[in-house]
Amino acid sequence: MLFKFVFTKTARYPGLEVEHNQFLRNLRTLAVNIKYRGLKRTLLGLLAALFAKTRFHILEEYRFFRQNMREIGLDIAGVVETDMLDIPEERKESAKRYEASSDYEFRYVVEKLHLDYEKYHFIDFGSGKGAVLASASRYPFKSVTGVELSQALHETATRNIAELYRRKRVTARALRSVHGDVTEHSLPPEPHVIYVFNAFGADILAEVIDHILRDLAAVREPIYFLYNNPMHHKLLEDNPAFEKPKKTFGGKWEVFVRPGRDD
Repeated sequence: MLFKFVFTKTARYPGLEVEHNQFLRNLRTLAVNIKYRGLKRTLLGLLAALFAKTRFHILEEYRFFRQNMREIGLDIAGVVETDMLDIPEERKESAKRYEASSDYEFRYVVEKLHLDYEKYHFIDFGSGKGAVLASASRYPFKSVTGVELSQALHETATRNIAELYRRKRVTARALRSVHGDVTEHSLPPEPHVIYVFNAFGADILAEVIDHILRDLAAVREPIYFLYNNPMHHKLLEDNPAFEKPKKTFGGKWEVFVRPGRDD
């Protein structure tokens, strides 16, 4: 049974995450951690996790989540379940819980695109407390914007952004969180990288995709859609406007591209 779980396509948390190959994801996670965390800290983190499973509280300060909190120093932790989100009742059926994205995974995927960042705007639809906004602001994007329906999460993101500026950790030309509805947020007709971490159901995602294609119809450059935990990936796979790069990004990520145009 363990062999089947590790080496086949499955979900560790059915209903909350898309099915994926656990073994390949673990290998990629290890490689990503070594790349950004270094071999020593990665090994210490693995040992700390092993000790925690055996109930020996050794190397606790090297647990990966504690390393992350020390590095980031922002208020992004925790899970906010859907029923606790301060959003309109009619949106709760489609909304998904808040949980921060992995900084290292995001950076790995973005850097694999080999973008000319200064030509692109970055937008996170359903940006929560701003974890990915903090990650994206490391790169010299034209702008980094988050759109969040929850007032409480948006306010936390705003405080986190202020802290990033205070620490002079923002490389992007502009960084902001917007309190609003993703289906109503207009995009300037310029190149974009769009990010979604399974923040809403298929109904809202379909509206967002239509909105993106309409707003960016005149853009000649490629448009990138980064989909983390892509529960509704078929909406993009079945849309003729998008393609999937031949490179695999592994794990629970899908990357789609609306190709550039020469006309």
